[in-house]
Amino acid sequence: MAAPEVGQRLAMLMKSMKLKNYQFAKKYGISAASLSRYKAGERYPDPELLLKLSESEVNVNWLLTGKGTTRIVQDFDGWMKERLEEKLKVVDSKTGLIQAPTIDYTRTVNLTIIGDISAGPREHIIDCRDLGENIELPRSLLPGQTDKYMAFRVNGHSMEPNILHEDIVVIKQELDWEIANEKVCAIRADDGVTLKKVELDPTNRRIILQPFNLDYKVQIIDSDQGLEAFLIGVLSLQVRLF
Repeated sequence: MAAPEVGQRLAMLMKSMKLKNYQFAKKYGISAASLSRYKAGERYPDPELLLKLSESEVNVNWLLTGKGTTRIVQDFDGWMKERLEEKLKVVDSKTGLIQAPTIDYTRTVNLTIIGDISAGPREHIIDCRDLGENIELPRSLLPGQTDKYMAFRVNGHSMEPNILHEDIVVIKQELDWEIANEKVCAIRADDGVTLKKVELDPTNRRIILQPFNLDYKVQIIDSDQGLEAFLIGVLSLQVRLF
């Protein structure tokens, strides 16, 4: 392992945790100077910091070697059976309401968390695939071709109370806007991406993007704006981990 590479992974970890330098230093009881040297690759993290990170379920092996995922992944049968039935939610994409899932634990699929998707104003997605964050899901919850599914972390509050900030949403790729009508979808325009309920208005040649949270404004994309809307996909699954 090389100290500069460890420093780069530490910087990526902090970004995924949404912690600034002073916040990370305070949380883990280290000085700003030490953190600066770690990130610059001038020295390796001290054992005390590594221990505290592991207690926060950070995969120290990933930090030091780049192997595995950023978080400690527990045994599937133990973790998934105890927590997934309680925390994982199959969502009716029209209403955002929860449906009781039927889960087959014998086969699973790992999806890489691609990045944050805005539940609010449209924002460009920052590619976070290099962070190596994955989520393991029962294959029975992902019908059809698994390569049609993408996982994102929700960033924002416009879809509350049904979809919360930092929930994981699984989007199934679709091209047909008729399928997307009246469903929660990932939509891309020239100015960014957002997660919203889609309402098609063909008479006025516009797409209405509805939030669940009434504190947020409805977004409208029409030809007069000079924006072109692209359908990324339809919400298939929502996961909330505590």
